[in-house]
Amino acid sequence: MRQNEDLVLIGPKVILVPYKPEHVPQYHQWMKSPFLQEMTASEPLTLQEEYDMQQSWHLDDNKCTFIILAIAPPGTAAGDLEGISSKKAVMIGDVNLFFNDPDNDKSFAEIEIMIAEEKFRRSGYGIEAIKIMMAYAMTQLDVKTFEAKISLKNQPSTDMFKLRLGFRERSVSTIFEEVTLDWMTKSATLTEVVDDNSLPTPEEKQKMSTFEEQLLSYWQNQVQSTSWNIVKCRISL
Repeated sequence: MRQNEDLVLIGPKVILVPYKPEHVPQYHQWMKSPFLQEMTASEPLTLQEEYDMQQSWHLDDNKCTFIILAIAPPGTAAGDLEGISSKKAVMIGDVNLFFNDPDNDKSFAEIEIMIAEEKFRRSGYGIEAIKIMMAYAMTQLDVKTFEAKISLKNQPSTDMFKLRLGFRERSVSTIFEEVTLDWMTKSATLTEVVDDNSLPTPEEKQKMSTFEEQLLSYWQNQVQSTSWNIVKCRISL
């Protein structure tokens, strides 16, 4: 997506940067892992195919991708560009939005995250990246409904989305071996929410509403945006 080609989003623990050609070699190494291939339902590509894919996704307005950088050491304040200048940022994964609604409804997006570096899993980096991406999508792209499809073998990810982000379970596919979760804002219409008759319960609606308020507060108070051209000169990978 060209809309985020120069956008950097900085939180307390992670920096989201646009997927650039310089990130491709590391991404290619990650995707040689059979485990990551299985978790992301991906096929291995050659290095040149990865470069071609990066360029394709950059030009595709139905895909929004950020590379996740972990700020090391932990504790850098949100938006503290001077503090980041002497730090080493570690490339740990990516977070994506796919605008794949069959009716071309841009208020609906599938969200996906991969923390490829094992030592950064279950340490708060993934949930922060998801929160920043969701808040960005809600405030800047007008997304109102999010869907997540997760492998049945990836219970930690399912737990994160359900227990910490307020997503609800909508369906389970034994054929594709995945669970589908969704989450929507208070302003989402019924046609945006579901493609069947399974409406959120009052308890689920309340949980989503509470998280929406927390998410917007988080975006306003703990996330800062800047330019990739500024940040890339201040950090080393």
